Amino acid sequence: MSELIRKVIRDQEEFEKRRASRLGSGAERLTAPFGGLIARIIPPAVVRHALRQADMAAGLTVPREVTAHDLNDITACDRVALRVQAWAQGTNAATGGAAGWFGAAGLAVDVPATIALAARNVRATGAAYGFVKDDESERVFRLMVLEVATSMASDRRQETLDSLNGLARELARPEARIILEQGGRWVTEKVVERITRQLGISLASRKAGQIVPIVGGAVGATVNASFQADVARAARYAYRQRWLIERKALPAPDAPMAEGA
Repeated sequence: MSELIRKVIRDQEEFEKRRASRLGSGAERLTAPFGGLIARIIPPAVVRHALRQADMAAGLTVPREVTAHDLNDITACDRVALRVQAWAQGTNAATGGAAGWFGAAGLAVDVPATIALAARNVRATGAAYGFVKDDESERVFRLMVLEVATSMASDRRQETLDSLNGLARELARPEARIILEQGGRWVTEKVVERITRQLGISLASRKAGQIVPIVGGAVGATVNASFQADVARAARYAYRQRWLIERKALPAPDAPMAEGA
C-alpha cells in the first residue's frame, strides 16, 4: 500500500472521530431555545418535498468538469471535491445572508435553497470521485450522506456512519446492487422519512437565529456556510470510502447488509 493511500485512510479515520464544525455547533447551542418555533415554520412535508425535488434537480446542475480529471488520482479527486465545497459554501452563505434580512419570512426561501445546494454538493462530490450513476441504490446512498452530515453532533453519529459504510461496501458487489435495486423504492422511502426528520431538526436548530430581521442575515450566512461544510466533509468521506473499496484498499464486507440500510 502506497504512503498516499495510507494517508487517505488516516484522514478517513480522523473524520470518524470528528464532530460537527465549530461554527455549526456554536450556532446550534445559541439558537436551540428557538428551535421549536422554527420546527413549526419548517414542517416535515416541506422538507420531504424539497429533498426529493433537490436530488432530482441536482443531476442537471453538476458541471461536466468535475469528472474531467484522472479519477484514479485521489489527490485530483480531492482537489475537485474541495472546489465543490467552496462553491456550495459561498453560494449558500449568500442565500442565507439575503434571506436573513427578512427574518422568519426569509426561511420559506432559504430552507429549500439550502436543501437544494446540499443535494448538489453531495452529487457533485460523488462525481468528483467517479460516482455518477443515478439509480435507486445511489439515491439511497446520497440520502445517507446527508444523514451523516446532519447527525454529526448527535448520539446517532456512529450508527449513521456504520450504515453508510455498510452500504458503500454493498454497492461494490454487483449481486448486492441487484438486490438493492429490487427493493430500492421501499428502502428509499424509509430512508427519506428518517432523513426528513433529522434534516428538519438540524435546520430548525441551526436557523433559529434567522428569525430576527437584518441581524438574521449574518446568522444565516454563517450557519449556511457551516452546514454546507458539514455536508461536503461527509460526502468526501463517503465517496472516498467507495473509491478505496473499489480499488481493494479497504476490506470487502463479510456478510450482506441488513435490509433497510
